[in-house]
Amino acid sequence: MKSNLKNTVLLCFCIVLGACKNKAPKSGISMNMPKEVIVVDGITINDPKTVENLSLFILTGKEKVVGKRYNTLSEAMNTKQVTVKETGSVNELSIDNNGTDYVFIHSGDIVKGGKQDRTISHDIIVAPNTKDMPLASFCVEQGRWEQRADEVVVAFSANTKMLSSRDLKLAAKHENNQGKVWSKVSEQKAYLNEKLSKRKGYAVEVAANESASSLQLALESEELKKSKDSIYEKLKDLIDMPDAIGYAYAINGEIYGVEVYNNKRLFADFWDKILESVIVEAISKEGEETSPEKTQKEVLAYMEAVKGNDKKTEKKLNELTNFKTIENDNGSIVFSTEDLEKQQWVHKSYMKIDTSAIVQNQNGLPNSRLYIEN
Repeated sequence: MKSNLKNTVLLCFCIVLGACKNKAPKSGISMNMPKEVIVVDGITINDPKTVENLSLFILTGKEKVVGKRYNTLSEAMNTKQVTVKETGSVNELSIDNNGTDYVFIHSGDIVKGGKQDRTISHDIIVAPNTKDMPLASFCVEQGRWEQRADEVVVAFSANTKMLSSRDLKLAAKHENNQGKVWSKVSEQKAYLNEKLSKRKGYAVEVAANESASSLQLALESEELKKSKDSIYEKLKDLIDMPDAIGYAYAINGEIYGVEVYNNKRLFADFWDKILESVIVEAISKEGEETSPEKTQKEVLAYMEAVKGNDKKTEKKLNELTNFKTIENDNGSIVFSTEDLEKQQWVHKSYMKIDTSAIVQNQNGLPNSRLYIEN
């Protein structure tokens, strides 16, 4: 009897021990395995935050451009540090910097007013006490070439928006194609009308009566503001992550771009405009075909698609700013803006071009008179 009882206890002990052994690895995987950290060139790609069809990955790392203060164009125009002026040419403005701070103009910044609203083609650094420095620009308001309402026609009043479409950014920054900029402005407004109308359940028109062709005024639409504000509130605090220096974003499961800044304060100062622009782009793409949500590894692959031996171009934009591109035959491209005084890059932009849809501009841009007549 005792022997049988002893054998039974021993059997039960073995069963329990075996069960524990079988469970141990599973428990260990979920609780004790270290989380994989995805790092490229010292930049950590953090977990995404997804709201509706927009996913944002904050990038963290150590800034290398330190000890130099850049004001944004928005801040400098608000404080009257700079004046952005008309020149009589659609594709060139000029700027005076009357302050003691450097001003960093972000590619895609839109200036409001003048004879037509414009977007600035490339990142450019403006030194203190600069007069009449040229600014390459593209029109984002087709048709107007006169004063609008009570705005000043010889200069621009504000910079509150930036381009909110990947295709628009590429048309201005890479393809240098004014006709395509106009086409993509019209396209985005049409998309916004369609998507906002579906959201609201009634017809929405983002174009403004003062100028139906203006992208700036369309981006100021109250109907658009109501939709983007709810998304903005859920994403705005991502910038509070320590050492945040950039972001990657995906819409409908497709990576649309990666932006990295080598100065934390500069990224933080741009954040509100950046976040608004990607939200607007996401709204314009609502309801389209979706892919599975992207991972940090896929963002890493996106950033590493361009290699050191791919095609390179370089252009000195002024005494402080060097602009570089590296691209490959698959359409992957990296734009890099360098501060020549610091001998460091300040902003890198990773994008992918639809190589089947690139419009080649072999003969250069038409003159400004042709733009006005259109």
